[in-house]
Amino acid sequence: MVGRLGGFIVLFILLAWMVLLLGYYGKVELQKWKAERNTARFFKAVQYQRYDEAVRLFGEPLDQESLRKLQPFRLVKYTRVKAEYDDGCVCKGHAQLTFQSDGPPITVPAAFVLREGYKPGQVCALTSRETQTVMPQLGKWNITFCGSDSF
Repeated sequence: MVGRLGGFIVLFILLAWMVLLLGYYGKVELQKWKAERNTARFFKAVQYQRYDEAVRLFGEPLDQESLRKLQPFRLVKYTRVKAEYDDGCVCKGHAQLTFQSDGPPITVPAAFVLREGYKPGQVCALTSRETQTVMPQLGKWNITFCGSDSF
């Protein structure tokens, strides 16, 4: 009798632990999915120059006028949008962004930080001096979406 009861208790503890573990990782994966979806929707709005939607998805301090000032420089493609779990939250991620101005398109890695609601709060194009020499408008992108052009 005691052996069976002990076995049921161990089985119950093991099942409870598995449920908690699956629930925790399921919640993290759901948060990542929301972050990736919201960030991709923002990139799509910028790509298709739907600035009112982009401002709504990004929030302050972005405004439509600052987006229009970037013309003719534009985002032509975005790929590999991936949110990351770090330090107890899904609050950052990375993507590949392809920009074009007057010349050929340039693809650069980008890092993003998330705000409340898993919306993009900063999107920084990670550029080298060489890349900024070829396409100096990347500095303007970073000032508009990142707050600084030193990335």
